[in-house]
Amino acid sequence: MKTISLNSKSQKTTLAVLKKGGLVVFPSDTVYILAVDATNPAAVKKLLSFKNRWTGKAISVAVSSQKMAQTYVHLNNSALSLYKNLLPGPFTLVSKAKNLLPSEIEAEDGTLGIRIPSYPPLLSLIKEFKKPLTATSANLSGRRPHYSLSAFISPLSQKKKDLIDLAVDAGKLPQNLPSTVIDTTQKKLKVLRRGDLLTGKDQSFVSTSPLQTQKTAQFIFKKAQQTTKSTKPLVFCLTGDLGAGKTVFTKGIGKTLKLDHLPSPTFNIINEYKVDHPLYKTFYHFDLYRLDNSYEFKEINFLSHFKKNTISSIEWSENLGPYLKKLKKIANLVTVHLEYIDQKTRKISYSL
Repeated sequence: MKTISLNSKSQKTTLAVLKKGGLVVFPSDTVYILAVDATNPAAVKKLLSFKNRWTGKAISVAVSSQKMAQTYVHLNNSALSLYKNLLPGPFTLVSKAKNLLPSEIEAEDGTLGIRIPSYPPLLSLIKEFKKPLTATSANLSGRRPHYSLSAFISPLSQKKKDLIDLAVDAGKLPQNLPSTVIDTTQKKLKVLRRGDLLTGKDQSFVSTSPLQTQKTAQFIFKKAQQTTKSTKPLVFCLTGDLGAGKTVFTKGIGKTLKLDHLPSPTFNIINEYKVDHPLYKTFYHFDLYRLDNSYEFKEINFLSHFKKNTISSIEWSENLGPYLKKLKKIANLVTVHLEYIDQKTRKISYSL
């Protein structure tokens, strides 16, 4: 087994191994995965031998686009909607397979789980390989996933280590759960495995903890960046009852911007932060709970804050009144509604 660090040169080495039918341990946006050429029967058999996994238990694959996915699976309207709203991201969508991959890849019921990862090194690898890669967690069947290469390799027998052709080390990954798996083949979507994010209907998520609310915010932020490429200000307009999680959601955006401490601006109305980000230089956190007329908006010179390369989170944006229409003209808006379900559960809906 050869081990290399993830860097600008590692992709070339990884591609060479994959093209020869090799088994590669590679980092992803969730956990370390076991990647082989999903179109190569011999490579797939090698993977199954390593995992101690029987034929008929599906192996998910990672693709670079919806177009590549449609080569291998049938996408119904439900699946098409989820591909648009959730991918790339930590989701595996199960659809009816077209039986173009080795039979060991597909489930016994003729379905196939597909991912489009939001991890640039993996996505770039798949784009250049031009074929799907397996995306199963780097572990033995029934064991927990791993977030560091050393934790995965250490307990392996020499026989298992010999099956691995290449291990790409990206250090310790964030403690994200494996992807959420959603069956799209029936009229009603069914979650087969819950990861960090759990989707509701259309563009909504269900959160059962502050951490999940923050991770949902980070996911929506990434989707907004993919959708809005301009330098116009990006503005999150948050609505929801008191205690629904608007400040928690904002803290999730802050973590993406490397801001660890975001106190509520209830009394200040606006908190301003300088950030080190490729697109955004300033982050504004607004709390409009106490504002209810045009005079108060003019008093704080509200619209002057929304310049290019700024990002803002506005709590209680339902108080914007006529300023919402004005914001739409000068900024990219993401509307987010947080609904209180019970003491632990929130429904988070968004629109770009």
